[in-house]
Amino acid sequence: MNVVASKIRVAAGVGALALLLAACGSSKDEASPRAEAEAGKASTTTTKPAEHDMDHGHEGGSHDAEGDDHGGHGTVIKGTANGDSPCEIALAKPSSPGQANESGAEGTDAEGGHGGRGMVKQLPTTNEERELLAKQMIQARSVIDKYPTVAVAEAAGYKKTTTFLPCIGAHYSNFAYLQFDPANPSELLFDGTKPDSKIIGLSYLVYSVGAPEGFAGPNDHFHQHNANGGLCLNSKTEVIGGESQTQEECEALGGKKSAKLTENIWMAHAWVAPGWECTWGVFAGECPELGGRVGGTAQDPIKK
Repeated sequence: MNVVASKIRVAAGVGALALLLAACGSSKDEASPRAEAEAGKASTTTTKPAEHDMDHGHEGGSHDAEGDDHGGHGTVIKGTANGDSPCEIALAKPSSPGQANESGAEGTDAEGGHGGRGMVKQLPTTNEERELLAKQMIQARSVIDKYPTVAVAEAAGYKKTTTFLPCIGAHYSNFAYLQFDPANPSELLFDGTKPDSKIIGLSYLVYSVGAPEGFAGPNDHFHQHNANGGLCLNSKTEVIGGESQTQEECEALGGKKSAKLTENIWMAHAWVAPGWECTWGVFAGECPELGGRVGGTAQDPIKK
């Protein structure tokens, strides 16, 4: 397969892949020069050890009712999501089937969408992983100062691909970065869609035939959104419906389901913006503090 050609096709078709209507993203590979922190790291075309791949659910692993999978990776700590957070109040019904433990079965969604809601158990890291992760986090946080507002992001080539959604924000994507580079995420998350809306986090999308590798260590959570045929996209590849919609419901809105386009797209969030140190974890699928209103901003009164 011509990898470059494949990535171009994916970038064109995946369009609003930021889709995040159940999603949040993650990425890995590399469309820009490899970040300095990765200089001493093995090629990113290699995957993490087999046991790490299993932990990520890369072989179609599923979450049980407690959010547990494969011995620890993605395990949600009981009692950390009780419905009282701004995120849960604003969006009581999870946008991703996996968050309600309704997907993730083999052949559907490799990690059940965002996984269960709540604080994710952190797994041990080696000294080498920790040192590399520290460098990668510095690079990721540099993006916050680089693109402080929607206006700055759009001027740099990022395009809105979802409206504002409680728990995950508004997604702005640049598909020149479909390969993993901590300093050049393919998606930026904002607290609204106005020109002066502020950046609140990052989302890394990656085109990868098979499970990708991203941040150092076992605690970044890559996922996909291909359950029930995937998300509903319009002709502009903008997200207009979630995974829970049927094909008929999607078509009635003038869209098409996305699973065929996104089968090799993996995603993961990184909550690294000051003021949004989300308590469910830096790589959590959702930020519990992020309330607001669908289509509005994070500052809007929460409608219960």
